[in-house]
Amino acid sequence: MTNGARAYDMSVKPIILKELAAACDLPQGVFANLTGLKRPSINLVFNRVGYLPTTRKGFVKAVEDFISQNPAAMRWLLERGLKTADIWRETGRPAKKLHPAGHSMRMSAARKHNRAIAMGDPNAITIDWEVEMIYEETKKHFKLFKNPFLHDIREEKDIYMTDEHRYIEASMLDAAKHAGFLAVVGEVQSGKSVIRRKVVMALQRDENMRVIFPAIIDKTRVSAVSLGEAIINDISSEKAKVKHEQQARQVHRLLLSRHKQGQRHVLIIEEAHDLTLPVLKLLKRFYELEDGYEKLLGIILIGQPELKLKLDEGKNPDMREVIRRVQVSEIKGMNGNMKDYLAFKFKRINADAMKVFTDEAIEALAKRMQAKDQYTGKSISQAYPGLVNNYAAKAMNLAFEMGEQIVTADVVNAI
Repeated sequence: MTNGARAYDMSVKPIILKELAAACDLPQGVFANLTGLKRPSINLVFNRVGYLPTTRKGFVKAVEDFISQNPAAMRWLLERGLKTADIWRETGRPAKKLHPAGHSMRMSAARKHNRAIAMGDPNAITIDWEVEMIYEETKKHFKLFKNPFLHDIREEKDIYMTDEHRYIEASMLDAAKHAGFLAVVGEVQSGKSVIRRKVVMALQRDENMRVIFPAIIDKTRVSAVSLGEAIINDISSEKAKVKHEQQARQVHRLLLSRHKQGQRHVLIIEEAHDLTLPVLKLLKRFYELEDGYEKLLGIILIGQPELKLKLDEGKNPDMREVIRRVQVSEIKGMNGNMKDYLAFKFKRINADAMKVFTDEAIEALAKRMQAKDQYTGKSISQAYPGLVNNYAAKAMNLAFEMGEQIVTADVVNAI
């Protein structure tokens, strides 16, 4: 074996260990946990005959000991007349044909859960949303004194905003100040909550603006009563009436009274994708409360893509009275801004992102986060801030493990 060889100078030649792992349903994560390496490093070992990581002493022994103690693995080897030490030899079979037992089932579950399948790495099943921390050794390797992505937002100046983010921020402020009805849709880690906090802080600086937050955590349990109580509690010291009719009149009276005093109100609901269709219909009734030609209450819904599906008239025609009144703004990936984003994050810790990532690596990151939407079949960018942070950290850790001085496109493609 060529210990310490550059993985990316080596041809893709899967080893017998990969075939064994597939046959015995031993995913890469098992070997990662066993050896203390990350899955991308295990992927390289599986697919480059002769390659071994240089950062983990005793790697070969740990893997061989594990295999020798696994009855299914030993039975698989014996049936083929192989010894434990043979697992490092080339298998001679194409990598793309080697799928673990249960692969189809996991693929189906992954599609259902994530709604999008990764398009970058042909060996990847889905985009990996698992949060990755940068190793201490990695930080030393790149001469960084802190993680540029950890506790990265402490004040407004720490928020990176693309033109699209600024448009959504402006839409939210407009809906709040002029009683609009807006739905902000974005994937997990797309930055919805960050923009919401920025908007709320701006609104709270306006003494004539009152922001209303329903406190109930489980949004599937939101009802007319809980919404009415939230409005009453947040804009007055009155106790909410028990009977629905009385409470509805109380809400209208309080909003109308405060509107005449020059106050404006906005109801903001996060995790709005969990709201039931009857509650979404109910929100229209609150939105219709008026003082002459002026609305008394702005409404902003913030949720994951399921909210957009609920607001699709083609899928829910009985919701058209609500859907036709709601403006939908969708947070999309920031592939075109990724270089600026990384530069912004590294600058916060007095570091230069261009000394850590090549331009080609950043392009590969953008491509790695391209996905195919399960519902539309279109290629979409999932380069959201949180996901970019995770993949940048994965790439940096892998570059350290491989002994690379800078993150290259080859490193990114191996994640």
